[in-house]
Amino acid sequence: MHVRRQIWLGVWLLLPLWAVSGSAAFAEGEPPNNPSVVERIEGTAKKVGNKIEQGFSKTAKKIEEKHIVDKDERKSKKPATKTAEGFKKAGEKIDQKLR
Repeated sequence: MHVRRQIWLGVWLLLPLWAVSGSAAFAEGEPPNNPSVVERIEGTAKKVGNKIEQGFSKTAKKIEEKHIVDKDERKSKKPATKTAEGFKKAGEKIDQKLR
């Protein structure tokens, strides 16, 4: 998720640059049927952004399919249970000594 935010931040930071470059290209009087360099770069950037987003989506889907979160929960449940049992036993020993 953090990487996705950085990508969107980069796109939004570059957007004004593209707008300024695009207006300069239009001011030069290029024919409207030929895409300018900025428009081609913009199109390529959009394609790359879409591919990156698809990659993140696929990765997230694989993580969900492999149930990694569930596996981590199962693995951490046993040590947590053992720790709770240890505290309980220690509490009982302290209670016995204080009686």
